[in-house]
Amino acid sequence: MKRKINLNFLPISIDEDIIFPDIFLANTDIVRLEDIYAKGDIFYNLSDEIEARIHLTGKMILKDAITLEEIPKNLDIEIDEILEKTAKYYENEQNTLDKLEFLWENIVLEVPISLTNNSGIKLKGEGWELNREEETGNPELAKLKDIFKGGE
Repeated sequence: MKRKINLNFLPISIDEDIIFPDIFLANTDIVRLEDIYAKGDIFYNLSDEIEARIHLTGKMILKDAITLEEIPKNLDIEIDEILEKTAKYYENEQNTLDKLEFLWENIVLEVPISLTNNSGIKLKGEGWELNREEETGNPELAKLKDIFKGGE
């Protein structure tokens, strides 16, 4: 897999497995990526802009927001965008595009803010409790509801 794309040879087709070095995963919520595959084209459009139309599939493994267990999340990304020559993946001196940087930006956009597999889970610790079931309320405060009934 060639990481750099020489823009002097556009249009080009991409049809390959993509492997991201571990350095990409640092400082992200992604534990690992599996079976990442890209298929599509990079070309100059009618406005002489660099355009990418790529279908990216695979799986990212994330951590559960509550239990920190690994959760797989399928990737199925349709990329159809104009690539800016000012972006960090574009190298002006060599007139090249770093394919991994460009694809990585699109993967990171798919990472959810929070992800969990647990529903109705009860967790307890010393001095704290997480209870996702609907609580009935404090019986002492229930008397107040009767007093203030009708918004008086």
